[in-house]
Amino acid sequence: MSLSPRARIHLDHITANWRTIAACKPGSEPGAVVKANAYGHGAGRVARALRDAGCRTFFVAYVEEGLALREAVGADPDIFVFNGAGRDDRAAVGAARLVPVINSLPALSEWLAGEEQAPYAVHIDTGMNRLGIRPDDVPALVEAARRAPPVHVMSHLVDSDQPDHPLNARQCEQFAGLSAPFEGARKSLANTGGCYLGGAFGMDVTRPGIGLYGGGPVPPAHVTLLPGMTLEAPILTVQHVQAGEAAGYGAEWTFDTPRRLATVALGYGDGFPRSASNRGYASLGGHRCPIVGRVSMDLITIDVTTAGPLAKPGAFAQFIGPEVPLEDQAKRAGTVGYELVTGLGHRVRRIYE
Repeated sequence: MSLSPRARIHLDHITANWRTIAACKPGSEPGAVVKANAYGHGAGRVARALRDAGCRTFFVAYVEEGLALREAVGADPDIFVFNGAGRDDRAAVGAARLVPVINSLPALSEWLAGEEQAPYAVHIDTGMNRLGIRPDDVPALVEAARRAPPVHVMSHLVDSDQPDHPLNARQCEQFAGLSAPFEGARKSLANTGGCYLGGAFGMDVTRPGIGLYGGGPVPPAHVTLLPGMTLEAPILTVQHVQAGEAAGYGAEWTFDTPRRLATVALGYGDGFPRSASNRGYASLGGHRCPIVGRVSMDLITIDVTTAGPLAKPGAFAQFIGPEVPLEDQAKRAGTVGYELVTGLGHRVRRIYE
C-alpha cells in the first residue's frame, strides 16, 4: 500500500455536475472550463469524460494547455484559449485548431496581420478591468474586425457569487449591446455563478468551471452538486498525549486534556495550505478530526479522539470530499475552493473512478 496522499477523481460526478448546471440554462450550449489541469483534477481524463457526455466546447488559459487538450479530446471539440496567443504560437495554434481569445486592439491587429485568417474570439471587458477590450474601443474593434469577424464574443462577470449584486444585470445588459454588432459570432457570459442567474445570462454558450468539480458559489435550492474529488491521506502513526503537551512546530496547540492523535501523510509540499493549521479538519468515517498544530511540508496531525478504532495506521483520512465539503475546508484555510484544488501537487496520486 502506498503511504502517499491520493485524490480519487469522480469522473461520473463531474459529468453529472455538467449536466446539472446545463439544465439551469436549457437554451444554451454547455461548455466546460478545464484550465489549470481541470482545476487540479486532470484535464485529459476529465475532458475526455465530458466529451463522451456530449461536451463540444472547452476553455483553457494557455496555448500549451490547449495543445495538450487537443491530444486528449481529438479533432472534434472547439478549444478556446482565454489568454490569447503570441506571434510565435500561431503555427501551433493553427495546427491544433485552437481558437485564441483576443483581449486588446493591438493583439487583434497582430492576429489579423497573419497570412491566413484563422478563427479567433474576442473578450470585451464589462467591468472586471482585467482582460478584454474596453467598451470605448468597441467601435474600433467592429471596424478592425469587419474583414474577418470573430467566431465568438465573450465577457466575464465580476460578482456572480452574489446573485443580487446590481453589477450582474448591468454587465449582462451592457454585454448584450456591445456584442450585438457581431451577428455571426456566438456569445458567452455565464461562468458557474452566472449559470445560476436569470435566463438572459445563458446566451449561446455557458462556461461553467469550479461548479463542475463541486465547488463555487452556493447553488440554488434545486441544484445539487457532487464532489469532483475525494482527497485522502494515510495515517502513519497514532499516539496518546497528555494534558499540557503540545503538537507540531512552535508548540502552537497545547492540550487541556489527554487526547489521541494521528499523523497523516499530507502537507503543504503536496499543496494542502499551511493556513489550515489549527483551523481545518479531516474526517474518519464521519467523525470530524480537527487539525492540531501547524501543517508541515509532508505531515499533518489530527485529533482522532472521537474516531475510536477507525483511527489506525494505514487508514485514510478525508480532507476534501463527501464528508468535508470543498468550500468549507477552503474557508477554514482562509482561501477559496479554486485555490485549494488547483494547488494540489504531483505528489498527490490521482486515481480515476
